Amino acid sequence: MDNWVGEKATINKWVDDNAVEMVEMSDKIFDYAEPGLREYKSSKLLVDYMRKSGFNVEAGVSEMSTAFNSEWGEKGPVIGFFAEYDATPGHSQKAVPWDEPVIPYGPGFTDAHNMLGVASCFAAVALKETAEKHGIDTRIRLLGTPAEKLCVGKPFMARDGLFEGMDALLAWHPGGPTSVLGDVWPLTYMSMVFEFKVESAAGGQSGDVGYPGALDAAVLMYNNVNTMKEHMPALTRRGGSINEFMMTGGQCTVSTPEFSQLVYAWRTNNLPDQDAIRKTIERCAQGAAVAADCKVEPRLITAVRTGLPNKTLTDIVLANLKAHGPNRYTEEDKAFAREIQRSLGHKETEQPYDVSIIEPEKAYGAFHPADDVNEFTWHAPTARLYVSKAMTRGFRYPRWVDSALCGMGATHRMGETAAKVQAASAVDLLTKPEALKAAKAEFNKKRAEHWEKPLIPIGLKPPVTLRWPEWVNRPGSEWWIPPPDLL
Repeated sequence: MDNWVGEKATINKWVDDNAVEMVEMSDKIFDYAEPGLREYKSSKLLVDYMRKSGFNVEAGVSEMSTAFNSEWGEKGPVIGFFAEYDATPGHSQKAVPWDEPVIPYGPGFTDAHNMLGVASCFAAVALKETAEKHGIDTRIRLLGTPAEKLCVGKPFMARDGLFEGMDALLAWHPGGPTSVLGDVWPLTYMSMVFEFKVESAAGGQSGDVGYPGALDAAVLMYNNVNTMKEHMPALTRRGGSINEFMMTGGQCTVSTPEFSQLVYAWRTNNLPDQDAIRKTIERCAQGAAVAADCKVEPRLITAVRTGLPNKTLTDIVLANLKAHGPNRYTEEDKAFAREIQRSLGHKETEQPYDVSIIEPEKAYGAFHPADDVNEFTWHAPTARLYVSKAMTRGFRYPRWVDSALCGMGATHRMGETAAKVQAASAVDLLTKPEALKAAKAEFNKKRAEHWEKPLIPIGLKPPVTLRWPEWVNRPGSEWWIPPPDLL
């Protein structure tokens, strides 16, 4: 990075000059801690920043109030970025070097989505400022993609055409080893909600003695799926997974519930396996409905394709990552990490953070890219940078450590690295036409050989009305699960 000249030196200086604002925005989203499809204040913060920075912004795209599209420029190649900003329920944690949630069972961050979207916005604006100063023709598109943890935002936006027309997409994600994702984009994701409703062919009524209800049906389905897991080759031999949760259990204490919702989500490494799991889970639902004399309605929530790697773009981003080097941690950042080590009874280390940069092929197995970023890869050449805030290996750190670091300097430094490397990689694509041409040629060839169409059908609405966890008393200061001392 110290050797960057010309356009890249401009990027480096601009990010440094604006780092205070970037940190403040990341910390605000850390405090907001809004989960998927409920990122009201977080998305508004980014929308307001992009508008202030000269971008044209359309908010509420694809029928999701927290999704947005922002664009700048009149001519030249279209360089894409995207922002995520959703928190994870159950990961609440103060920015302190010991285990202390802001609110028990509340949402928080482990993989620093609070910085993910902010750093991408700053990369886009850094590129804009650099293009204006150096006379580079380009158009820039930054997409606000909500609910990454639910894998919802991008599939619906892809279906609606918002990913069309980009010449390249530069993605990044906090966590993992510091590297660039190579040929490891195989995983798919699908989720469905199964709604059980009482419907007695024998003329019984909910609440009759011995008459099963919708909650019984959901429990039966849960047991059915658990029994069938060992009989699904996609899970037993190929590293897939299934998760479930009860979204609605009837909320009834005086009679048998007449309505319940059970959500299933599963990952596997190809679409045939994804569909085979779906069919088995649907049979489990149908069997439960028959036994409980209920009607079941399966509803698709979301579905994600596999990914399409682009080695040309990966190499460009990796070269800029190596030129930049690892995160530039301050002594204050290191002191905080050592406090964590002391609180856990570990020996303090001189360099408490992992500052290694790993080659993509050696990072295989450390990535879990079963999220909706795969959707971009079918619409433009895509590379995915990973920047780690992880502490040194050799110790076992509990989850709260990652969450605490999301509100501290480790995450701030990570965002600075990501913004600079993304913007510098964009400059290479814009000032070296042969590089962009090669990336697009590779993309066109691979897509023609392996094309997978969007999995979200026309007419399906995003699941914004389902009962996802959220803060109450909007814009929100109370979590929906009361703290233990109030129970």
